[in-house]
Amino acid sequence: MPHALVGYQKDFDDFAAQCRTLCMQLLRLFALGLKRPSQPGLEILGPNREWRSVPVWPSGTEQVPFPPILVNVGDLLSYWTNGFLKSTVHRVVFPPDNEKADRYSIAYFFHPSNETRLTAVPSDLIHQANAFSDKQQEEVTGLKVVTAEEHLRRRLAATYGWDHQSEAVD
Repeated sequence: MPHALVGYQKDFDDFAAQCRTLCMQLLRLFALGLKRPSQPGLEILGPNREWRSVPVWPSGTEQVPFPPILVNVGDLLSYWTNGFLKSTVHRVVFPPDNEKADRYSIAYFFHPSNETRLTAVPSDLIHQANAFSDKQQEEVTGLKVVTAEEHLRRRLAATYGWDHQSEAVD
């Protein structure tokens, strides 16, 4: 913690505890609202470049009173953890017409301000797991440190074929 903030440790701890409490309450509400029979459909691209189904109730969670909540780590978390958390390529496949049912998801997407540099956060865990400076990160990954806007433009261009030089991202 920066020296100037040391006197505020209790405030940070109180705020974190309140956030944890609120998060748990919200997750319980989401779980209650989503308690439904299995609805497979989410797939991730595995290391062998084959699509694998993500189980709705992973093995060992069948007796859990609430369905598991899946968090798909995106590119930004992968950048910010210097690859410690892996971003997955994923898709949703729809069931055959005779098996169609309502599907519910709660998706939340976060994008920082455009000028935010996508470099690893200063964390002991990240440092121990994968200690790269910006220059080393570029050398090891082959990726230049980019801003959030540059990354978003590249992803939109790759996904939708947009000319990332002329399309506005605001």
